[in-house]
Amino acid sequence: MAQGSIDPSGRRFKLPSLLDVRVLGVLAQLAFVVGFILVTVWFINNILSNLDALGESQFICIDGSSKPRCSFDFLSSDAQFELAETPIEYDPADSYWRALGAAALNTLKVIVSGIILATILGTFVGIARLSKNWLVANIAKWYVDILRNTPLVLQLIIIYFSVLLALPQIEEAIKIPGIPIFISQRGVNFINATFLPSAGVWLAFLVLGLIQAQVLWWILGRVEEQTGRSQNRFLWPIISFLAIAILGWVFSSNDTNQSILLGRQLQVEEISDFETLMLQRYDVNTLGEIDMLVANEVMTQDAVDELALSLCVLRDAPSEVNFTAQLRQRGIPYTVRRLSSQSRATSSFADGDCEVYVAPTAVLAGERDILENPNSFLLLPVQEAPVRWSIPRIEGFNFVGGGKMTTEFTAVLIGLVLNTGATIAEIVRAGIQSVSKGQSEAARALGLSEGQRLRLVVLPQALRVIIPPQTSQYLNLAKNSTLALAVAYPDFWNIANTTINQSGRSIQIMLIVLAFYLSISLIVSLMLNAYNRRIQLVER
Repeated sequence: MAQGSIDPSGRRFKLPSLLDVRVLGVLAQLAFVVGFILVTVWFINNILSNLDALGESQFICIDGSSKPRCSFDFLSSDAQFELAETPIEYDPADSYWRALGAAALNTLKVIVSGIILATILGTFVGIARLSKNWLVANIAKWYVDILRNTPLVLQLIIIYFSVLLALPQIEEAIKIPGIPIFISQRGVNFINATFLPSAGVWLAFLVLGLIQAQVLWWILGRVEEQTGRSQNRFLWPIISFLAIAILGWVFSSNDTNQSILLGRQLQVEEISDFETLMLQRYDVNTLGEIDMLVANEVMTQDAVDELALSLCVLRDAPSEVNFTAQLRQRGIPYTVRRLSSQSRATSSFADGDCEVYVAPTAVLAGERDILENPNSFLLLPVQEAPVRWSIPRIEGFNFVGGGKMTTEFTAVLIGLVLNTGATIAEIVRAGIQSVSKGQSEAARALGLSEGQRLRLVVLPQALRVIIPPQTSQYLNLAKNSTLALAVAYPDFWNIANTTINQSGRSIQIMLIVLAFYLSISLIVSLMLNAYNRRIQLVER
């Protein structure tokens, strides 16, 4: 018992014991602060000692001197290694910064796509687990049990080596019936939207349409409350949005941004004249007869390509997609010569390697002036739409056009989605079961269908239970993306290791990696915690 003391008023009080809960709480907090400071000091000293052991080479500046502030200057040096996949332009002569930036975008692409798809898959499987259909419920159960109880890295290896690499070669690629999607050992090639320069104006109209639809929804809601009559709150906002979207499409479409450059000897003054030119070359009455000649083996495909309209374009340029889409609509055969730079494309056209040079109008106007005898060439405007569909097709030994998911990216995405989706399914199932049965009975009593019961009654309440553990699964998916190294996908962790091996600057790169993954985790947590606060019940 602590010795008592007497306050000025004469009353005796007791000093708190060391075993008092309040004293122990204060001591524990002090111990934690001291421990944290000691660990931080040890960590910093360890980094400094390692840097001293590595020598001054870790701090070399651009001017050749050695200073601690130059620890990251080496990242401006040439990376000198290839990236198998990159969402931005990258060359081995680019800096380490650009290589890491491209790898970071690869990682973000996997994480964002994985979170969206895993959420959709997990929600459906979680609902299926509660289905009254025995087959559906058991398929969902076995999927969850198998995927949750096997290592993710093993799943990635099986998906990559045993499934994707066992697919057919490009020449025998699997084609989805009625859809331009091709699946082969090289990955998945699919139709993709290409945005042309006028797309910015059209997107502004779309935003305006969304705002107008939202305002109209609110106005109709107020009218419905005041009159008690249904106002078609879904139909009229949709119609207004479509009207604005169509108006924006017409307004943004023009024929001044894109053009083609061709010789006057072709006697082509507008796009439709190419049809006449091709009919004369192939000696047919309609362009549709060309496919019949190939099918009946009267003419080989090589012969068709030899007579086809030849184009020179800059590789991956939207101009190609815009012009070739119009050629396909008219059934005009064409071949494409893709060049890596504008100067090479101009030289190829000047040398007669192609008949038509496709590019933006401003570019062609300047390039025509440097050609010999510019007056012998015609600059013909081409109608531009804000968005054109780029369709994949086989040229030589590879696909051109459209979008592409490489085999490595596909393996990582499938593995992360299946593995994370299995855990999310259990979270969704638990969240749905946390809602009292009385809520479902009340929904059925009101005449709601099973779909309406889930969408309007059960899931909104279940989200309060689902969101907190689901946040952890999103973070796990982000961290598990580093296992992409098992299938050689060039993600941030993979390229960081390559950078360490080439530069020898392990500490600096590890700090960058730490900051990158920590930032992703904090952003995901912040967004989901904010949403969780919005859907929580507020007690009055």
